[in-house]
Order: sequence, then C-alpha cells, then structure tokens
Amino acid sequence: SEPETQAVVEYAKKLFPEDQRKDDPEGQMSTAFGEDITGVYIDIHASGGYVYYPWGHRDAKSPDNEALEALGRKISYFNSYKLWAGGQPDFMYEAAGDYSDYMYGALGVASFGYEIGDDFQQDCARFEDEVVPINLPSLIYAAKIATKPYKDAKGPDVMEINTRVFGGRVRVRAKASDSKMVNSITGFSNHPTGNQIITNVYIYLDVHPDDYQVGDKKYNMEVLDDNWDTSEETVRYDVPTRGLSPGRHTIYVQAIDSRGYKGPVSSKFIDIPAQNSNLRGSP
Repeated sequence: SEPETQAVVEYAKKLFPEDQRKDDPEGQMSTAFGEDITGVYIDIHASGGYVYYPWGHRDAKSPDNEALEALGRKISYFNSYKLWAGGQPDFMYEAAGDYSDYMYGALGVASFGYEIGDDFQQDCARFEDEVVPINLPSLIYAAKIATKPYKDAKGPDVMEINTRVFGGRVRVRAKASDSKMVNSITGFSNHPTGNQIITNVYIYLDVHPDDYQVGDKKYNMEVLDDNWDTSEETVRYDVPTRGLSPGRHTIYVQAIDSRGYKGPVSSKFIDIPAQNSNLRGSP
C-alpha cells in the first residue's frame, strides 16, 4: 500500500513479460510456471546471513522449487548463507507480504532476498571488506542467468577458464561441474539437478551462445581423460588464431549435462598479438 511499494510493483510489471503471468495467481499457487520464464528479482536486506525465496508466507515448497532451490544453493556457494524457504531445514517463520513471494507468485520471476551481514547497521569497513566480496559475485552470477533462470540454474557451471596464446593457437582449458556449486551447501542432501554427467563443453569465439548463428566460430572441447563419464570434467581445446585480427577477443564457454541442460555462460578476454608470443589471456 505504500507509494514506494507500488512504484516497485509497477516498474516490475513493465520490466517482466506480461505473458508469463498467471490469470489467477492465488488460485494457481500449486501450478508451476515452467522453465521458459525470464527474469530474476533480488531484494537486499540486513542482516543475518540468509538467502530466502518462495515460499516465505508458508512453510511449503513452491511448485518451481527444483529450479529456485538450485539457484538458492548456487548463491549460497558464494556467501555460505543459509536457505530460508518453505520446506527447508533453515526456514525460520512465515513472513507474509514480502517482495519475493509477490514477484514469483504474481509475475513468475525467479525471486530471492538476501539478509546480508551480521548487523542491521553494518560497520562500513566490515561491509566493504567482508560483506561485499562474498555477495557481489553471487549477484553477478544471478545476472548471468536472468534470461532463462529456471533452465540455466539446473545446468552445469564452468568453474574456471585458463588460456594461453602461443604458436598460432589459443589453448583453452576449463573445468565444468554439474555438482560442485549446487551440492556444496552443508546440511542438505545432493540436489537432483547436480547428479548428471557432463556431456559437452563448447567454446564460442566473439559471439555469445544465445546469439550464435551458423558460420560463427564454435568449438567442441575435448575431455582430458577421454571419457565423458562424471559430473565434473576438465576439458581443453586449441583454437587456431589464423585469420584473427590482433587485439582483444572474447571466448565464451558453456557446458551441457546428460539431461540436456545448458549451464550459465562464462567468458574471458584473450589478447592476440601482432606476432606469435607467449602472451597469456587476461581475465
């Protein structure tokens, strides 16, 4: 009812697609939105060290809990916060009227809240030195999957990318994992989205996978142990530099699991010298 609340709601209605909403949100609370939803909403509060997501107004899991919990666990991978959500061990109490339930229940958005830090009026130095470093990466991660959060949260993550430019090629080495981020939280059993085998890891050169068209440069990375048989794999590929202009280029890396889920896209800059050298890629 507050003007500020109404302003946020009206802005969200303009921002998130109307066609993904339910006709009767309260009457259809037990119906899942499905995996084609777009948009992430995050509300930031202080304090306590929690990540909360629907449902919050009752101690029950939402119909889209598999995706929301997967993303909540991956957020917790960065900040080690507890999950405050219906049906979870760390659910504290029912809280009606918060944005996270509304943004999910009415607009279909993957909706979360943070209770950051350990003090309502956090010391500035501690905020900058401790609170920001563990939370900013999680916010960037959430932004990476905002286009398809219910799908991408279920896919494997590219945990690291290393590059080296030499001898007319860029050697790209990466590690992909379907389990590490989603199953790192303590006190929880393994999540069903984190038990799949990595089946492919692709490199895209100077084009984001979502914008890829036939004729763009795409490479299938090779698994180092010759077998795609675990939920975590180390892969490598030598991208030829012939025909690439000197200067900065971008490689995008994306992994796929045995359920067919594509994970979040990770990227890295590479600098191609005018002449071959042992210049390393820069993050």
